[in-house]
Amino acid sequence: MFPVVDRYVLFEWLKIFGLVLGAMLGLQLIVEVQDSFSDLLYYNADFGQIIFYYLVLAPSFLTISLPAAILVSILYALGLLHRNNEFLAFRTSGMSVSRITRTLWFAGIGLSMGLWYLNASLIPWSVEASRKLMDTLEWDQQAETVGSEKVGLVYNLAFDNRKENRMWFVNRFSEYKQMGFGITVSMMDQDRHEVRRISAETGFFREDQSDWIFLNGRDSRYAAADAELIRTLPFEKLEAEELDDDPSLMLLLGERPKDLSFLELKMITENFTLDENPKILEYLVRLQSLMAGAASCLIVTGLAIPFAVSGVRVNPAVGVSKSLALFFGYYIMTSVLNSLGKQGVLSPEVAAWTPNIFMIILTYVLVRRVR
Repeated sequence: MFPVVDRYVLFEWLKIFGLVLGAMLGLQLIVEVQDSFSDLLYYNADFGQIIFYYLVLAPSFLTISLPAAILVSILYALGLLHRNNEFLAFRTSGMSVSRITRTLWFAGIGLSMGLWYLNASLIPWSVEASRKLMDTLEWDQQAETVGSEKVGLVYNLAFDNRKENRMWFVNRFSEYKQMGFGITVSMMDQDRHEVRRISAETGFFREDQSDWIFLNGRDSRYAAADAELIRTLPFEKLEAEELDDDPSLMLLLGERPKDLSFLELKMITENFTLDENPKILEYLVRLQSLMAGAASCLIVTGLAIPFAVSGVRVNPAVGVSKSLALFFGYYIMTSVLNSLGKQGVLSPEVAAWTPNIFMIILTYVLVRRVR
C-alpha cells in the first residue's frame, strides 16, 4: 500500500506542479516580450533570431519560477487531498504527515540539487547568450548607421591588476570590434614602482594565445628607485606574450552584480580578492546568494506542507496565507541581509546563508507540530 500512496501523492502533485510552472514561465515570458520585443524589431532582428532569443532566455526564468511553483502546487495538491478526504483516510490508516508527504520532500531535495546544477551550467549560458545576442543585434544596427568605429564603445576603461602589479587604462574599448584605442599599460615591481610602460594607439587580445598585440606605440623602461626613464623604443607592432589580462574580465567589473551570470561572478571572485579590490565584495555577496538560493526549493517545500495540512482544518485560506507570508518574509530577509553584506556589515557567507538556516530551523519546528 505504501508505494501506491507514494506514487499517488507524487503524481497528483506533479500534474499541478507542471501546470503552475508552465503558467509562471509563460507570465514571465509575456513580461519579457512586452519589455524587449520592440527593441528586437528596432534592431532589425528576423523571425528566427527573435524566437531564438526567447528560447535562450527562458531557462533564466527558473530561478524565480521554480520555488514559487513548488509552493503553490504543494498548497493546492494537499488542499485537494483534504477536500476529497483522502488525506484523512491516509492518517486513519496510521500514516504520519511526514510519511504521506515523503515523496514531496524527496522532490524538494531533488529540485534544489537540480537548481544548483542549473545555476552553475544552463542558467549562466542562458543569461550570457541572450545578452550577447541582444548586444550583437544592437551593434550591427548601429554599425549600419554611425559606422563600426563608434559602436559598442566603453570609455575610460581602467583596470588595476594588483595580483600581477599591472595598471591598465584604455581611452576607448570597442566591444563590437574587441579592440582598444589609446592604451596605456604600466607594469610595476612588488613595491608598486613603475618599471615599464607600454603606450599604443590600438591593441587587441588574442584569446587563443592569451596575450596582447599592440600597434603603433612606445615601449618605455624606468628605474624603480627614482622613476627615471632608462630607454624608450617605438614600435609598429608589439606582441606582449607576458600580458594575459582578459578584456572581458575588465568589462565585467563595470557591470552590476545582478546582471551577471553565476560563471561571470565566479570568474571575477576567483581572479581578485577583497584586498586587491574592495568592489569585489558586491560580487561575492551576489555569488553566495545564487548558491544559497538553490536551497529555496527545499525551504518552500517545508513551508507549504505544514500549513497545507493544518490550515484546512478551519479554512484553507488560513494555511495558504501563512505560508505565502513566510515565503515573502524569506525573500525580504534575504534582501536585507544581502544589503548588509554589500555594506561590509556581514560577511558574504553569513549574509547569503543565514536566511536559509533560519528557515530550515523554522521548517523543522513547523513539521514537528503537525506530526
